Amino acid sequence: MNIRALFAVCAMLTGIGAIAAPAPPRGSLPAASHLAADAREAGLPGVVFVLLFSLPDCHYCAEVRQQYLAPLHRDGTNRGRLVIRELQLDSTRALTDFAGEQTTVARFAARYKVNFAPTVLFLDGQGRQVAAPLLGAGKADFYGAYLDDAIAAARKAAAPTPDTAR
Repeated sequence: MNIRALFAVCAMLTGIGAIAAPAPPRGSLPAASHLAADAREAGLPGVVFVLLFSLPDCHYCAEVRQQYLAPLHRDGTNRGRLVIRELQLDSTRALTDFAGEQTTVARFAARYKVNFAPTVLFLDGQGRQVAAPLLGAGKADFYGAYLDDAIAAARKAAAPTPDTAR
């Protein structure tokens, strides 16, 4: 058994990992390209950015995207409260960060110490981390609860305080 196959078996047994069967076609989440513009467009204090870092052939990434984040993205009640974007972890594609600076997706991921897929980051409109990241896909029975808890913590941390609401 080669190392890739061994990793896939271990990942399946533990419920985490990035190597598995080919992912279904992407497209259920918008790709991040200009985070500063997304933050300006959101316009509301307290908005939370939910960023999925994925890899193209990652079954677990597809599961997180399709089962959890895409439904949140489509849910109209989250408009103005959540901005959900996807970034391919190893991409050298250009990206404008929250400060309006040009970088690449790979350098942006390195800045946040993301080196595993899937990873979901929770950031405010200035790019500050407002909740602990979710690493891996975990157990399907619990992932939704972990995601809900992280989003609630992020919303609370990103919420404007009376001093910043002016």
